[in-house]
Amino acid sequence: MPPLLRDGDEFVIGAALLGTGFGVLNLAYTLRWGWILALVMLPALIARACWRSMPGWLLLAWVTIPTVIGDSLVVTQTPYMVVITALAVVAAGRKGRADVVAMGLCLLSPFLIWWFTTNDWNRRIGAWLWFGGLLIGWGFGHVVRQQWMLIDELDRTRTRLAETAVAEDRQRIARDLHDLVGHSFSVVLLHLSGARMILSSSPAEAEEALRQAEAVGRKGMDELRQALMLMHQGAHVTAPIEPGELDRMLDKYRDAGMRIDIDVAGDMDGVSAAPRIVLHDVLREALTNVAKHARSPEATVRIGVERDRVTVRVASELGTSSANGGSGMGLAGLEHRVAAIDGTFEAQPDAGHWVVQARLPRRLTGASA
Repeated sequence: MPPLLRDGDEFVIGAALLGTGFGVLNLAYTLRWGWILALVMLPALIARACWRSMPGWLLLAWVTIPTVIGDSLVVTQTPYMVVITALAVVAAGRKGRADVVAMGLCLLSPFLIWWFTTNDWNRRIGAWLWFGGLLIGWGFGHVVRQQWMLIDELDRTRTRLAETAVAEDRQRIARDLHDLVGHSFSVVLLHLSGARMILSSSPAEAEEALRQAEAVGRKGMDELRQALMLMHQGAHVTAPIEPGELDRMLDKYRDAGMRIDIDVAGDMDGVSAAPRIVLHDVLREALTNVAKHARSPEATVRIGVERDRVTVRVASELGTSSANGGSGMGLAGLEHRVAAIDGTFEAQPDAGHWVVQARLPRRLTGASA
């Protein structure tokens, strides 16, 4: 969108330069004492550029009255170009009742000159030509005004959407944190309650219950700490993958008709909360893109758990629009999430397949209990 239409001040400054140029041209074509009228009109648009709250009716009176006098007495010949520019400026700004009346009189001013003048050109076609020019100037200013109103409405809509997104994000964070720690601390409370009830009758079993409560509590605190680190780094957080969650997610895609070949090498239980969360998101987004873009609904998933890292690779047959998948907002968001935990992310064609691959740390650095 051109800057001229986005910024009111720039529009007025541009109009001031254009109108002043026409005013200088008017000086070159004045007769007898018409140069006095031309000099009176010359600074009008410059004054409007400097005086932001200048009434529109004052600007129009400043340029229209000398124009009517000069053309009626045939001492000026080109001042209507200045009037057209001023009319566009007034039509583009906020208008009061006096401004509307002034614009109406300005539009009719060529016929007022036609009434007084004896110039045959004005009587035949000149007045209509100037009226058409003024009408174009008014129409252009009106269009610019509507453009600014649409831009303002768009800005207000963006602000409302941003406020709504912030509110929803706060609700999501509260819900995610509840889901993240709710299960762990519920188990801790059950172990503590059981230990309290059997402390006197079965000290050994009570000790084991307390030991399990401590282990679950430490794991819950570790996951909470990692989730908070992800939030601090600007990444979205969801509840960690529970046992069987990976299979349930894959079953949803299989039920929808997708054929998935999956191979998991290593112990997923040894992967800490934050990498499991991001791994879950990588799989979900990659399989969703397979469903949308792949030539056939087939995907090969490989997950490898090593001593210090986890690798996930999703490959599918390259479709007609898969080559553009890497520019999608979903994959861009995944790249940001993977980078937030010091991982690497790739999404690109490879030997006739679209491959999404992420390498994640097995444990989030600095998040240990």
